[in-house]
Amino acid sequence: MEDNINNKQKILNIALDLFSEQGFDSIGVQVLAEKSGITKPTLYYYFGNKEGVFKELLKGYYDKLNSLLSQINYVPKVQSYQEDVYPVLIKVANSYFNFAMQNDKFYRMALSALFSPPTSKTNEIVKDLNNEQYEIINKLFIEISTAHPNMKGHEKRLCWTFIGMINTYIGLWYNKTEELSKKTAEEAVKQFMHGIFT
Repeated sequence: MEDNINNKQKILNIALDLFSEQGFDSIGVQVLAEKSGITKPTLYYYFGNKEGVFKELLKGYYDKLNSLLSQINYVPKVQSYQEDVYPVLIKVANSYFNFAMQNDKFYRMALSALFSPPTSKTNEIVKDLNNEQYEIINKLFIEISTAHPNMKGHEKRLCWTFIGMINTYIGLWYNKTEELSKKTAEEAVKQFMHGIFT
């Protein structure tokens, strides 16, 4: 039983390296099996096909990220800017930044899949997992809008914009043109909030 778990994890680890470096479409089942030191039938046994490997790989990491994001709650303190929306959005930004830095291969692969053609297998697989993440952040904006009526009806757009901004910073970090620091998170959140509250 332990060998099965080790083999399965080994395949996922190799797949993460290969998919993040060369892209999902560039890697065939034969290469994945050879690099993992297993046979193709073994890979099919564990995952069904290459898409199954990709899906399980993404799901494992998305579950961890979504779990982190789900723990962030908004408690209204509208009298104080420093204790109201601002600290909540800082927590969200830092959660993304830290997760991306700790799981850089995964995050690069996930972003690539997210922006792949809508009809591609990678986009189809990542779409539901990504939507789950967006719903967590959207729910947070819905909670915030109960204390800030000017945001009512705009929660989804604010959610998309905020995550898009965060992913832009992460993309810049990959290109070594930006740091994913607490200071960066603070500046980004202030810039984002300026558009909401001015």
